[in-house]
Amino acid sequence: MELKQLRIFLAVAEELHFGRASERLHMAQPALSAQVRTLESRLGVKLFERTTRTVSLTRAGEVFLPEAKATIAQAEAAEAAARAIGGGGGDLLKIGGVDSATAGILPQVIRAFRRAHSTVEVKIFELLSAPALHGLSNRSLDIAFVRVPPKEEFLAHRFVFSEPIMVALPADHPAATDTEVTLDTVAAEPLVIPTRSHRPILFDVIHNHFVQAGLTPRILQEANERHMIIAMVAAGLGVSLVPHWVSQFQRPDVVYRPLKGGGPMVDVHVAWRRGETLAAVDSFLTCLSKNGSLITNHSQ
Repeated sequence: MELKQLRIFLAVAEELHFGRASERLHMAQPALSAQVRTLESRLGVKLFERTTRTVSLTRAGEVFLPEAKATIAQAEAAEAAARAIGGGGGDLLKIGGVDSATAGILPQVIRAFRRAHSTVEVKIFELLSAPALHGLSNRSLDIAFVRVPPKEEFLAHRFVFSEPIMVALPADHPAATDTEVTLDTVAAEPLVIPTRSHRPILFDVIHNHFVQAGLTPRILQEANERHMIIAMVAAGLGVSLVPHWVSQFQRPDVVYRPLKGGGPMVDVHVAWRRGETLAAVDSFLTCLSKNGSLITNHSQ
């Protein structure tokens, strides 16, 4: 199995469109499709369901997606580490974890870190919690941001922040003009959320909130990538419940509103190896603490 095939699979999985994936990778579409077929043949399973109008991940594709992301991230981290040592440069800091951190708070914190430690090269990888913790174990990551505190003895951790779950609505929805949206309103609409296999913690937080309220959500379709979820909301196919950080992706046909009475919260913790000798890890953790106001401003 080649990394090229994994990157092609990832592009198609994120775009859910062979044409857009081929444009993104600057490949001819027939060549891209052939690589996907070769990968499916090697694995012995179908990764995508294809019709004349839609492309979707199969169950096998959904399970394969986070593993493919983790493999690509580990390969890129290994390549960066080798180049850094070969080039005689400064430290290399490899950071990975959940999207609330990698796309939410990390850009701001890393800017502050780089101002104080300009010789440290920083690589960032978006991974689910389990692959991120595995990355700490096999040293393809130095720092991981995860949803729950790790239980492994060799890992240290601390709480970083909590953020509320928000409602994403089509801009023309009747509740879009309200300052808050009730859970009853959400339960009455088709709901677009990630699959449990892809984001088990977020899925359980949302599902348990409905259960505690004595409501049953009308799950229309499970989509794993944030851009697909928001695109489906924009198309008027349903509403969604998303972590607060997603609301930074503004578009005119989608609005974000808090849940009335307060919605559930999702946490982010930072983890690292105990006894870590890489000085950049301690420096980054110190910077993370000093820039707590950036985190608070983002998550509330």
